[in-house]
Amino acid sequence: MDIIQIGSFTILLKWFLLGVAILFGIVLIKALLLRLPNREENKAVFDLLTNSVFLGFFIWKGSLLLTEPSLVIKSPLSLLYFTGGRSGLILAIIFSIYYFIYKARILDISMLVTLKYGLLFSFSVLSVYHFLSATFVEDNFIYHFLIGIYSLTNLILILVKKILSSYKSFFSVIVLLSFFKIILSFGLINESTVFIFSMEQWFFVGLIILSLYYWDRKLQ
Repeated sequence: MDIIQIGSFTILLKWFLLGVAILFGIVLIKALLLRLPNREENKAVFDLLTNSVFLGFFIWKGSLLLTEPSLVIKSPLSLLYFTGGRSGLILAIIFSIYYFIYKARILDISMLVTLKYGLLFSFSVLSVYHFLSATFVEDNFIYHFLIGIYSLTNLILILVKKILSSYKSFFSVIVLLSFFKIILSFGLINESTVFIFSMEQWFFVGLIILSLYYWDRKLQ
């Protein structure tokens, strides 16, 4: 298992690469928003995005209480050094998405604008993370490379062709991404399953169901 040792602090290489990818995503969204005229709304979107990322980070760390409660009871400082792993990360993503959309409604930010920048951030993080993983992580090169190419392609299409002009187009992108991730992971990744699917696959199944549910509904 690839790790990075910084003094007495140890971190898995994949989590370090994820942090680099998230930082890149934040910088990219900031650069894109600076080019737009509505500064007040742009600042609100960026603040909301960064707050959602920080919330997700703390949930990911705190999820160790759910995944490894005995470890936290024996050593409370383990919360500083460990995370809830992949399951905790999925939980953090779910809560971050909910918070991002919920707060956007309260702040009266355009829902389509909210979804667009949320998706731009997601594709930028996915593309950078998977390209870095394909380069520095020894396992699953083909999987990481294909996800990286797919995410980068969607990122460019959204930026150049502005394909997110409606809610249907947004949910179409989500459904296609989810199917692509599920199919690739079935063929290229060996993960423990819960009722056929892995935790990550169940997450994308949930995204497909939600997307189809809201397909013809106008989000307020």
